[in-house]
Amino acid sequence: MGTSRNNAARQAEENERRRQAQINQTTASINQIFDSPERQKQIADFGGAMRDFYLQDLNRQKASADRDLTFALARSGLTGGSRQVDATRSLGEDYQRGVLDAERRTQGAIADLRGRDEQARLSLTSLAQSGLSATNAATQAASAMRASLDGAQSAAQLQGLGDLFGGVADIRRRSEEARERRRADSNYTQRYGPSQWIFSGFSGGR
Repeated sequence: MGTSRNNAARQAEENERRRQAQINQTTASINQIFDSPERQKQIADFGGAMRDFYLQDLNRQKASADRDLTFALARSGLTGGSRQVDATRSLGEDYQRGVLDAERRTQGAIADLRGRDEQARLSLTSLAQSGLSATNAATQAASAMRASLDGAQSAAQLQGLGDLFGGVADIRRRSEEARERRRADSNYTQRYGPSQWIFSGFSGGR
């Protein structure tokens, strides 16, 4: 009777050692995949792609703002004056802030990707405790990393840089409003002649 109990205890201990060994093997496999040089290169490549994405957006906005500013100043008769110098300097300052914002958002996107990877790693490590094999863990880890990459990219691109040159948009709006006022005044003059004040009752009426 005692021998049977001892054998059962030894078998239980052996089973637990095997279970722990499998957990350790699976966990090590998971960590190896997420910490691999290949994954670090993917993250670096992702960061480079997002930096290019943001800078392309920034340069596109800058080119559009340059055109808008040129036309707005020309409509207002301010080309070559101090107003153009100030507006151009302000535009350059907005661009430099945009460069910094692009880098900040790039680093944020990288941090988001790493966070997604860590969530996936924790989830798979938890599954390892429940008996997930190293082979299945490797397959699921690869799938999770692809999903993390796609999710981080979509989130970053959806956010974008926003409107970085609102000051130029305001100058353009004011110049367009001034042009419309001049056009309305011109149409009125062509139709009715110059506006005149007509005084009566104080002279010429006696």
